[in-house]
Order: sequence, then structure tokens, then C-alpha cells
Amino acid sequence: MRIGLLETDVLYDDLVEDYGSYGLMFEKYFSQLDSTQLNSSPLEFVYYQVQQGELPLFLDECDAYLITGSKAGAYEDYGWITQLSNWIIEAHQAKAKILGICFGHQLIAYALGGHVEESDKGWGIGVRSLHTSSDSPFSQPLPKYLDLIYSHKDQVTKLPKGANNFLADGFCPYAGFTMGQHIVTFQGHPEFNAEYSQRLLSRRAKVIGEPTYSQGIHSLRQSTDANFIGRLILDFLRPAQTQLEVENSQVQIEEKMNENS
Repeated sequence: MRIGLLETDVLYDDLVEDYGSYGLMFEKYFSQLDSTQLNSSPLEFVYYQVQQGELPLFLDECDAYLITGSKAGAYEDYGWITQLSNWIIEAHQAKAKILGICFGHQLIAYALGGHVEESDKGWGIGVRSLHTSSDSPFSQPLPKYLDLIYSHKDQVTKLPKGANNFLADGFCPYAGFTMGQHIVTFQGHPEFNAEYSQRLLSRRAKVIGEPTYSQGIHSLRQSTDANFIGRLILDFLRPAQTQLEVENSQVQIEEKMNENS
């Protein structure tokens, strides 16, 4: 499967050496998960620097696309945001597979008719446990709660028409949604690890303020469901033919095991 990484920001200078870019963090995250899945098609990654005007010329350049996080707001009047919003509308109409994370989650909602704003509730940071809906949009049921690392102040406050919200709590009522079988979004960051998040939050300590900052840092000691979520995402994004091939391969493995038992 070829995944197009639409990078919508760059990391702070002191984080580049250790983490590279938003896209590289996703490449490492998904590649590690995919290596544990027998008979899955190998992952390839194509990078697009959206702030520099790079977007896919054709939707079939990749099997799926990922819109990363950003320090920008979905509602801000930047040319690259307008261009990306128009691309999202076109991709949605063509039912291209898209994953939106944090800013990507917000911009997809905003571009397709939802609303995004800076929340008067303040910052949502660290490991947070959110409720899931009873109807899972994925290939398997969801647990009652999903734990992820968060780092945001903007929020989706109104979903686009036709969106299915599957993740929420009182602080962030729209933390994950799907559109049909081709778009899935998360406000949280499955690609973040505790070390990166701690360094990022430390840079923003004064802006975040107490006690939110200290509570967020303390929460990073908790484990998350990032690996579980990542596998669900990969299954969601895979082309239908590839999913069928994986299922057939698994059946063959089980049949072979039965023959040898």
C-alpha cells in the first residue's frame, strides 16, 4: 500500500535531529506496526510539503493519504490551507482514502462543512481516555475507551453532514469521525511517543499554564492504545483488493496449520 503523507508543518528545530518530520514519525510508526502483520502488502510512503504548495496531481498517485498535524488553525487564511481544503473536497467526492490527525482531523471537518474554533476549555494535552461509540467503523469492535496522546487547543465544534462520530468526552465531543468508508480522523496523536510529547509540551509550558501542564506531563507515564489504533487505521486504509488478499492468505495459513495438527 502506498500512503501519501501530506505534511502541513515542520517540527521545531531542536526536535528535527531526533524525529525528522511529522511524516517521518508516521512512516516509522506504521512501518513498525505493519512488520508484525504477516502477508500484508509492504508499505510505501510519498511525501508532499503542503506549505510549499505540493499536493497530489492525481488522486490515484497513492492508495491512501494522511494529513498531519500543524500549528496552524483550520480557519486561518493561508493560501496553502485553502488549496488543501479544495483538495479535500475533491478527494472526498472521489471517495479517496484519507486519514486526518489533529490539524488534519480539524481541516477535514472544516473543509466539508463542519466548524472548528479555539476552545474556551483550554488545552487538551497528554494521555487522555475517551469514550467510543457502540458502532465501530473499523474491522473489529472498539473497547469502551481509547487512550491516546493529545496536544491541541483548537477543536471541531460541529461535524460535517454525514459524519459518524465515534470518539468523545466532555472536553472534546468530536475527537474522531468517519465519512463513509473512505475518511477516518483522530484529534489525538497515535504517532507521538511519550518522550516526544514531553519535549513538545515543555516548550509550551508557559502558554499551557498550570495545573494543566503538570497534569499532562504526569499522564505521559500511562500506556496508550496507539498500536491497536494503528492497526485499525491500516486496515481501514488498505485498498479492498489488498484486504481480500490478506484475508485469503490468513485462511491459507490456518488451513496449513490444521493440516499439520
